[in-house]
Amino acid sequence: MFEHQSIVADRATDFEAEVFALEQTLQPLAAAPVPPRNPGFQFPRRVWLAMFACYAIFFFAIAAATGGSGHARFAIIISVLYAAVYFGVARIGARQAGPEDISPLDKGKMLDTFTGLMDKRAVYGQVLIVPLAVALFGMAILVITLSIGIGS
Repeated sequence: MFEHQSIVADRATDFEAEVFALEQTLQPLAAAPVPPRNPGFQFPRRVWLAMFACYAIFFFAIAAATGGSGHARFAIIISVLYAAVYFGVARIGARQAGPEDISPLDKGKMLDTFTGLMDKRAVYGQVLIVPLAVALFGMAILVITLSIGIGS
């Protein structure tokens, strides 16, 4: 008889322990989960604006250099749309992770890259060299066509 009561008592404490553990797992979180940090591209807004300005200068210069050629204008419009899709899809993809952190360059710090730390001048130089070259190329074509009388 005593043996039977001890088994029932052991089962009751096991049951209480299981209920307690289950209640602990079902408790709601005390605080909302923190979203993961999104470092993003870590470029200041000025870099993106300068890049877009360079491509706008290129497309404007090429459009002005080709004059009224319908085929050239069509190709330029397709190129502008392609560039808009290229940068637009990248922007949509980058925004999926939530708002980006402020750029370390805007905080007066250096940008940490795979090859080491870079200051603001080095970042601007490496990122903007190709867009600047493209803009200068477009301006050179415009100057050449205007000097020989081909353009509008």
